[in-house]
Amino acid sequence: MVSACDLATTRGLRDRLLLVLGLALMGRRSELVAFTRDDVREVADGLEVTIRTSKTDKDSAGETIAIPRGSHPVTDPVAAWRDWLQVLDQAGHTAGRLLRRINRHGTIGPSLGADAVNVIVRDLAVRAGVPSAAVTAHSLRAGGATVAYAAGVPVAVIAKHGRWALASPVVLRYIRAVDRWRDNAMRNVGL
Repeated sequence: MVSACDLATTRGLRDRLLLVLGLALMGRRSELVAFTRDDVREVADGLEVTIRTSKTDKDSAGETIAIPRGSHPVTDPVAAWRDWLQVLDQAGHTAGRLLRRINRHGTIGPSLGADAVNVIVRDLAVRAGVPSAAVTAHSLRAGGATVAYAAGVPVAVIAKHGRWALASPVVLRYIRAVDRWRDNAMRNVGL
C-alpha cells in the first residue's frame, strides 16, 4: 500500500507516514491523529514516539514506544518522518499536530480526524489492488501484530509494544494467519 502513495506529493508523503507509523506502532487511529510534532523524536536507533493517552491508558500516564529504523528506504519510519517534517516545515507548520488534512490543492490544514484515517487506508488499499472490503485503519494495528508474530517476536513483546494488557488474550485475535500451510497447527506434530 505504501507503493500506492505518490511520494512526489504532499498527500503521498503524509499517507506514507500514516501507514508506516501506524503499522510500526500497531497504532490505534485515535493515537495516530493525536500526535503532535513533539511526540516523535529521532534517536540513534530510530524514533521514540510518545503516546500521551490511549484506550488502555485512561489516566493518560503516557508511554514512549521505540520504533527501529527500517531497512527499506520507502518504508523506513525515520525516512518517512523526516520527509513529512520537511513538508510541514516548508508549509510553516513548525508546531502542532503531526498528521494533518490536505485539501485538493495540496494545502495543509488542521489535524486529521479518526474517521479520515479509515478513509485514507481504504483508498490506498483500492489504489494498491488490495481487496478493500477487509482493509480499515484497524488493519494497521492487526498488520503490525501479524508481521511481528511472523518474524518470531514473542506474543508478550507484541502485547507490550501494541499496548495491550500483558495478560489479555485479545492480542491473539489481532494476529492473522500469514500462510495457512507454514502457520498450520499440525505442521510439526509428527503425524
